[in-house]
This record gives sequence, structure tokens and C-alpha cells, in this order.
Amino acid sequence: MKNNKNIIVFITVLLFLGMFIGNYGNYQLSAVPGSVYQAYSLTDMQFSSIMTAPMFPSIFLSIVIGILVDRFGISKMVSICFIVAAAGFVVRVFAADYMSMFIAMAMTGVGCMILNANLAKIVSALYPMEKVGTVVGILMAGSTGSMAVAYATTALFPTLELAFWTAAAVSIAVAVLWLLVVREKHFTGSGAMQAGETVPVGKALGTCLKSRNIWLAGISLMFLLGGATVISNFQVTALTGLKGYSEAFAGTFGTVLMIGSIIGSIFIPVLVGKLGRKVPVMLLLCGLIASACMVGIITLPAAGIYVTSFLNGALRSGIIAVMMSLPVMFPEIGPKYAGTAGGLAVTLELLGAVIIPTYIIVPLGGGNVSNYFYLGCGCMVIASLICFVMAKTCGVYAKNKN
Repeated sequence: MKNNKNIIVFITVLLFLGMFIGNYGNYQLSAVPGSVYQAYSLTDMQFSSIMTAPMFPSIFLSIVIGILVDRFGISKMVSICFIVAAAGFVVRVFAADYMSMFIAMAMTGVGCMILNANLAKIVSALYPMEKVGTVVGILMAGSTGSMAVAYATTALFPTLELAFWTAAAVSIAVAVLWLLVVREKHFTGSGAMQAGETVPVGKALGTCLKSRNIWLAGISLMFLLGGATVISNFQVTALTGLKGYSEAFAGTFGTVLMIGSIIGSIFIPVLVGKLGRKVPVMLLLCGLIASACMVGIITLPAAGIYVTSFLNGALRSGIIAVMMSLPVMFPEIGPKYAGTAGGLAVTLELLGAVIIPTYIIVPLGGGNVSNYFYLGCGCMVIASLICFVMAKTCGVYAKNKN
């Protein structure tokens, strides 16, 4: 039974909104940190932990949720996770202290957790395989664009409570619409398993753990995010300290980087779909240029920083979008094990974002912010080389065009 085109578009919009609202709620806090500090009497460490709380479900549960999606289906598991996320947004409105706020923020991350871990599997069940990379890129642009919307709108709300209620209302609407409209039969297209088919947990996990391609993809994402997080953590600090720019001016470079990220997430997967066997070289070049741009961000004059920020955001986000769409295309994985495989890859990716900058780069950098960027550049070079090897040997780009 073919999926109705209107239903596919509707589900895609819900997926986009799910990616958007989960990240928007998080960026609301960083948009008005003073109000958040005052409302919950936070220390710097507590504020930082609240900001990273939505990542905790993904770090610890991505593999589990991938296994559950492979076993019980997309519709049911997404429904549960969207309900938990919506409940988290509601709890956040009534949170009165640090601990309740931390728990609420962790709950809000459950919706993004299931989407990030299973994005390739979900999209391949709705669209032909040749469109998977493009659609994944568009959905990922929802998470990137949420930062711009959060920074532009949060301060306009008269109270923090009203800002939180707005995010909660959108999250509730997404969950309700998913529950009312979306059924497992909508995910039995060309790339999906047949309805009622289940996957043994042990076999799914064993297949993914033995997959060389998944490990290469996950480790590449680990180093890529580890290097990229250096920019988000230290760009303003570096430019105010090394260049003498004001915080407001230094922040404009981050805005340009974010715009590049949105554009790269959408258009690089489209380009990859047209290149065939040339894709591995293209991904290598994109990664190496993005790496070089990290050095440009701290060494060039303002005009050059705008260019390198844009290129870094576009190229690295484009690579991530391509990598996130790959597990379902690996011959040994396919749609059958794509949830578990995506969960493993996302776990490695987020471990890199948390561990590499804080526990490797900062200690090795010895307090010198320039060293942080050089080390981050090195991480992205490593990621690019691993990505090239994976793309060259995985079999996805061995034939077809050119």
C-alpha cells in the first residue's frame, strides 16, 4: 500500500517541528541567561549542566531507542518519546529549582533523541532511497534554524514563564498531531520493513557492533563534533581576547556560521546525490576546508572571519547531514537495523561533543584559547580522513553516477 503524498508531507512537517522545538527550547535558555540565572539561583556549573541536560538521553539511550524502534516500529516509539518531551516542557514551566529544571530539560531532549538516532530509518520509510540524504538535511536544518528563532524571539516575551509555555504548546501540538494522524502503516514504503515484522534485539545489536562502516561513521562524527564544539564554546571568547572585539560584534560571526550550517545541511546532501563515486573525495575536501577555516576564524581580519565562519558551518553541517543518512544505505545494515545503527553512531557523536573539548582539548591547550582552535582543527582533519575511508570502502558510492 502506497503512502499518500499528503500524509508523507504532513509527517515530514511534524518531524521538522519535532527537531525544531526540542532544540528551540534549549536555546531559549542561552538567549536570556540572566533571567534563567535569577529565576533558579544558578551557579555557572549548574547553568552549563542544564544547557547540556537535553543531550543526556541521547548519550545514554540512543542505542536502546534504536533497538526498540527496530523491534516495535517507528510510530509507537516516536509517540512515546514525543509525549515525554512534551511533558518535560510542561514540567519546565513549573520548575522551581535547579534539580527540577535539570530533570525537565533532560525530558525535553527525548524527542530529539529518537529523531537523531533513527532519522535515516524514518526518512527511508517515507521517501525513495535517493532522496534520503536531501530530506535528512532539510530536517537537520530545523534543529540549526531553531537557534536563530530562539535568539530572535525569547527576549521579546514579557516573562520567562510565557516563553516556556509557548515552547510547551508547540511540543504538545506536535505530540497530539502525531498521536492522532500517524500510524505504522505510513512507514511501510520502499525502504521499510513490512508491518508486523520484528527484529531480534541480539541480532540487531550484534550486526551493528560488527559493522566496520558504523564504527567508522560514528568515530568520524565523534571527532567532527569534538572539533566543532570548540567553536561554539570558545569563538566569542577567542575573538574578544585575541582581536579585542566586543561580545556583541564577536557574536555576529556565530550568526553567520549558523546561516552557513542551515544552507550546508540542505544543499550538500543534494550535491552528494549527484556525484556518485566522486563523493568520498568531495567529503574529504569539505572536511579539510572546514578544518582550515577553524584556524582562519582566529587569525584572519573580520571579513575573513565571516567567510571562514560561513564555510565552516556549511561544510561541517553538510558532512554531518550526509553521514546521518548513511546507516540505512550500508549493505549490512539497511532499513532493518538502521535504528540500532543510528543509535550507535549518535552515541559516539555526542560522546565526542562532550568529552573531546572538555576533557582532551582544554587540558592539552593549557589555557591558551588559540591552542583550542588548533587542536579542534586537528580533530576535524582526523574526522575528514576517517570519513573518506568510510565513504570509499562502504559500497554506497561504488557505482551509480560517474
